[in-house]
Amino acid sequence: MKTIKVMLALVLFSLVSYSVLNAQNKGGGTLNKINLYADFGGHMAGQASLNMEIQIHSGEKLSWYGRGGVGAAGVIMATGGPGGLGAVTMLSGKGNRHFEINGGVFVGNDYEQNELFLLPLLDFGYRYQKPEGGFIFRVKAGILGVGIGLGYAF
Repeated sequence: MKTIKVMLALVLFSLVSYSVLNAQNKGGGTLNKINLYADFGGHMAGQASLNMEIQIHSGEKLSWYGRGGVGAAGVIMATGGPGGLGAVTMLSGKGNRHFEINGGVFVGNDYEQNELFLLPLLDFGYRYQKPEGGFIFRVKAGILGVGIGLGYAF
């Protein structure tokens, strides 16, 4: 469990450090947006997590976020337990409706074996999120199954 805490601290420190450095490079005092949401999914694997995304780039057609989270995941009938995740999120569009791609890894501690395990994350989905912030609704499908997420952007 100590290893997981150290890894989560490193992921969150990396995301915050990159965000601060990126904000210093932008002109005009533009603030990075932060998204917080709960994510649930299942099929080949089950997962539930609390996530924080920090915007690292906002362009004309694409926005990029660094993502960190804590939760539990596992491949059904194989391995599973609590852990953390690190990922990158790409959103298309500037309105309320976005196509979303997530890629990263979940690092967990297996309940039965007391060993670390890695699950790759690759999801494609739809996200409703207003540019000015507020309610977030996500639906996704990926290599581990399908899922839904609810949260808030500010």
